Amino acid sequence: MSELAKINACAKRPIDIWTNYIYYPLSIRLVYLIRNTRIKPNEITLFSMFLCLVGCVGFAVGVRSYVVAGLVLVQVSYVFDCADGQLARYKQEFSPIGGWLDQVSDRIKEFAIYFSLAYGYTRFHDRDLTVWKWAVIALFSLYLLEYYGQIHFKPRALAATADGASLTSTTSTEAEPVSGFGRAQRLRSFVPFRGFIIGEQYFAMLVFVACNAIVPLFRFVAIVGLLMCVYRPAVQYYKWSRGYR
Repeated sequence: MSELAKINACAKRPIDIWTNYIYYPLSIRLVYLIRNTRIKPNEITLFSMFLCLVGCVGFAVGVRSYVVAGLVLVQVSYVFDCADGQLARYKQEFSPIGGWLDQVSDRIKEFAIYFSLAYGYTRFHDRDLTVWKWAVIALFSLYLLEYYGQIHFKPRALAATADGASLTSTTSTEAEPVSGFGRAQRLRSFVPFRGFIIGEQYFAMLVFVACNAIVPLFRFVAIVGLLMCVYRPAVQYYKWSRGYR
């Protein structure tokens, strides 16, 4: 297996189609270029946050050329964000602070992006203050989705096994993922914005900001995010109640 293939195997999957086909091809090659250097995964995480914050300065200026430059930097920062975990898994360099740092930097970047976009927009549209309302709702939905992502449901069958019950309930549900629900889950991986995870959020930002549609971006993120705040727990509960792993 080539080194590039080994790095590719270190990328988290399944993932959204945008990350898989746009961002991962870049991050995997970035890791390939730095694989033999002394660069640490946590340094990649911090550099990703630095790039994003510099890009947010362009967002805050509000001038179109600065916003576009900021958009490029923020998108590149997500490539580095993908690369830090891939590098850590490739080099087997894990630390307790690494996961914490990654989570904290992501939340800082989300706040900086939406605040700076809203601020830059109001500099030239000072009468349209509804942008702040949509920005707050969008951020709330993103933070809530991230909180959901940290919760792991234990299937009933596994919970029963852990309590000392027999494996009968587990074996009775093992064939169920090939049912209609299982097929739907596999097809769902090809649906854009299927879970509104971070790669889908960055791609939405890329499209809307490139089209100079700041308020529509906030509305899109707020509406889709809130819908996913209902949909994702419902799916998780269904999987939990049926004993899916």
